[in-house]
Amino acid sequence: MQKNISGTIFYSLLFAMGGAPTIAMMIIRAQTQNPAIIYNALIGLSVIIACILVPLILIQNAYLFFKRKDEVLEARIEPLCRFYLVLNGGCLAYWLYIQFLA
Repeated sequence: MQKNISGTIFYSLLFAMGGAPTIAMMIIRAQTQNPAIIYNALIGLSVIIACILVPLILIQNAYLFFKRKDEVLEARIEPLCRFYLVLNGGCLAYWLYIQFLA
């Protein structure tokens, strides 16, 4: 498997697992600062967002898996691989901020 394609598959799956709770937390914190409401709404909103994100990423990764030997796709997918890496870093930084600074 090509380097960028395998990296994109890995980073996008990582984002699918961590991105839904992160996006949910951002939405909830923008609406309220009450901790009881935040944690009660986090689970439901995470599931709703994950029901959208996970299938899209799985479809993308299935396509990438079937085209894994395509050299042209390997060159075109590099920005997407970096995009997912930056998204994962941003999600991690956000959760660290929430846990230790907020």
